Amino acid sequence: MMLKDASLENSLISKEKYDFARKLLRSYTDIVLVFDENLNVCFANSYAEDLLNLEKKALIDQHITQVFPKRQHRLLESMIESVEKGKDIRERRTYLHVRRKKNIPVSLSFTFIQSKHPFKYILVAKDQQQYTKATDALKQKNEELKTLIYRASHDLKGPLASVKGLFNLLVDEPEDTETLKYYLALIKKSVDKLEDTLFGLLELGLSTKKELQYTSFNIRDCLEEIIGRFENYPGRKDVIVHLTANEDMVLHTEKKIFQSIFQNLVENSIKYRKPDQNDAVTKISVRRYKYGIKIKVKDNGLGMDRNLQKRAFDMFYRGHEHAEGSGLGLFIVKNNAEKLSGEIKVKSSLNMGTEIQVYLPDMQKVEGGSAKSSVGTKASSNQKK
Repeated sequence: MMLKDASLENSLISKEKYDFARKLLRSYTDIVLVFDENLNVCFANSYAEDLLNLEKKALIDQHITQVFPKRQHRLLESMIESVEKGKDIRERRTYLHVRRKKNIPVSLSFTFIQSKHPFKYILVAKDQQQYTKATDALKQKNEELKTLIYRASHDLKGPLASVKGLFNLLVDEPEDTETLKYYLALIKKSVDKLEDTLFGLLELGLSTKKELQYTSFNIRDCLEEIIGRFENYPGRKDVIVHLTANEDMVLHTEKKIFQSIFQNLVENSIKYRKPDQNDAVTKISVRRYKYGIKIKVKDNGLGMDRNLQKRAFDMFYRGHEHAEGSGLGLFIVKNNAEKLSGEIKVKSSLNMGTEIQVYLPDMQKVEGGSAKSSVGTKASSNQKK
């Protein structure tokens, strides 16, 4: 936006209008710098001070060349020449110099004002950092979508082809009971793989929903329900699960996404236990943290080395090839945690086990505006609904 008010061009401008103009510039939500006839800063709004990492006293009287990186000085000269000829600069992409930090990308407008007052040149610069971050994030999401489509089609096509081929073999040998059982076991394995992939894709779809329905629920009851779902899961009888959580602890968030996060984590702790392990243990603990909760899911299974940990949250990545699955589990967990404004960390050592830490805020406190005040303090226990 170019600020070129006709009243500023009038040499008889009133003090009231002059003061109003300064207040307007000061409250502007983009960088605003005003220069005198020598191109020295004579006014800077608070946003300019913050973004350029300089106090007002350090900005005032700075020459315009000090505001721009050296490599932009030739561009600066051409802009000054243009505005002095009456050609305003609008939405020019360039950079501004930031003290002790990287230069920031901006969309810049620049104009010359005919006035007897200090206002001679006005520069308005819109910070493009957030725009750049949003663009990069969109590109990343597009790449993830391409990968998702390719890998999902591949992971669905393989098991379907196997099932079709096995059915054709069964038609040729309908009377051989042992062969029939063998083929049926292979069909079941392929169907299970299809189910894993489809459920993973469904959970991924859930995590990208725009509208979230927040509710309050008892955390311990919810986690016990999730653990109970694995009663007949392969290998569940070989794993001892310990749950530590206060009975009256309540969280206000999206319950379905919460369940998806911890169902994947419990499943992984069972799936990635050591082969023939007879002392497999999964420990789940919950405590109040900041203005929400932190849940740890720790096992003593296969674990991961550093290289595996770097790729733990990648889409379709399976760190241990012997384990069946879609490779979407931790990718979904990370996306869902971020969807709920949370964070996730992984600690692991090869053959020593894995610990996943998930922090989730209580959205009632976030929406109520108490987030900042409760950070670093122990939240009072909520009563069970």
